[in-house]
Amino acid sequence: MITLSIILTVVMVTSFFIIRNLILKSEKQEDELEKYENFITKQSEAIQACDVRLKEIDDKGIFNSDDEIGWFFKEIQKIQEALNEFTLK
Repeated sequence: MITLSIILTVVMVTSFFIIRNLILKSEKQEDELEKYENFITKQSEAIQACDVRLKEIDDKGIFNSDDEIGWFFKEIQKIQEALNEFTLK
């Protein structure tokens, strides 16, 4: 009977430390995930702000109609469209 009590005590103490360690690791991963989500949100906001600004710059279509600058502006718009795929929706 004493042997069984000792074995159960050892198992309970070991289980306590294992569970405690797993909880600490889980909390650490949650913190890292939150940092990652904040980074993604900020990047998405920056991409959206660039998209809005690009549309404001050429709201009258002046850059699009110019031959030399129009080509460059269209390339910038293509890049912005590619970036828009990475925003949070």
